[in-house]
Amino acid sequence: SGGTNIQNGAVYTMILKQNASGSRVVNWGSEYKWQSGIAPVLSSTANAVDIITLISDGTSLYGLIAKDFR
Repeated sequence: SGGTNIQNGAVYTMILKQNASGSRVVNWGSEYKWQSGIAPVLSSTANAVDIITLISDGTSLYGLIAKDFR
């Protein structure tokens, strides 16, 4: 969850790396908003990296994703 301390206008970046087993998932809280309302499916390959950029309006975090860096 993004919590209650998100700042209006702030930009946050997450780097999510799968472990050696892969297939890990993230459960997104309701404050995360995605294009068309559909949360992204993360890369599931072992050691794959996804980068998520979150832009805040002080209440919600609007997410963009770049996937499957190896």
